[in-house]
Amino acid sequence: MRKVLALFFILAIGAAIFSACEKDDICPPETQTTPILTVGFYNLINQDANKTVPSLRVIGINKDSTDRDTLNTFLDRTSKTEIEIPLMTSENSSTFILIYNSKDRIDTLENGDINVVETGNRDTIQFNYSRKERFVSRGCGYAVTMTELEAVLNPKYKDTVQNPGEWIRSIFVQDKNLQDQDTVHVKIYH
Repeated sequence: MRKVLALFFILAIGAAIFSACEKDDICPPETQTTPILTVGFYNLINQDANKTVPSLRVIGINKDSTDRDTLNTFLDRTSKTEIEIPLMTSENSSTFILIYNSKDRIDTLENGDINVVETGNRDTIQFNYSRKERFVSRGCGYAVTMTELEAVLNPKYKDTVQNPGEWIRSIFVQDKNLQDQDTVHVKIYH
């Protein structure tokens, strides 16, 4: 009888311990956290038709323009009709260089050194937005919601006449509040 009571006591203690445990603090993949900006590329003449950007490279630039990184949200220098761009969550703007037909040209200098120069048609886009942090869960942490999105093409070019070197002809912000991940937020016409 004593053994049965001891076994029952051990099982009761074990059940109490395991029932008191919380589920793991894991953020499920379907939980919406900080949204990523979806950009689609379209034909300027037939504005409903997607238009591929050949050998596209996108480079993110930090606030003081000293640090530049090629985005890794898609394969670099591939032909794309749509891309996803992560916006900076610590700033109210993010700037990117989009290079149309990006290639490397190798130059040999007079002293014999090799210099690699990136060629292609470059445009700069600055995305401005308001941001608000919100708590999602213990597993997911905080997310940032971006609202009032606007896009500025080649922000350092101040002339009223279109820059003749621009491959991007027009930008349309279709969704100013980045909430839905299944839609194109910004349309770029070229």
